[in-house]
Amino acid sequence: MVKTIRNALLFAAAVHILYVIVQVVSGMLLTMRHVPKIVDAYSSKQALESQVTFGLTASPSGWLYALTFAGTAAMYAFALQPLLRRWANRRNRP
Repeated sequence: MVKTIRNALLFAAAVHILYVIVQVVSGMLLTMRHVPKIVDAYSSKQALESQVTFGLTASPSGWLYALTFAGTAAMYAFALQPLLRRWANRRNRP
């Protein structure tokens, strides 16, 4: 039981770390490939200054990350691990 919980937590951590790495690399690539067009930005300066929007941007709360972490760990413990055990038992049959 302890081994299952440990493996589930490690799996959930790996999934979340992989997600963060993909987001960082994606942001870096988009930033490197972005080439601003200075001439076009200068010509539309008047339109940009007269338009202002107010509001909030929603970012995920810490609870969302905790729930996805718990859900990923539960998915591993109750779905993936039994499948992996069944697959390993089939391979060990003579």
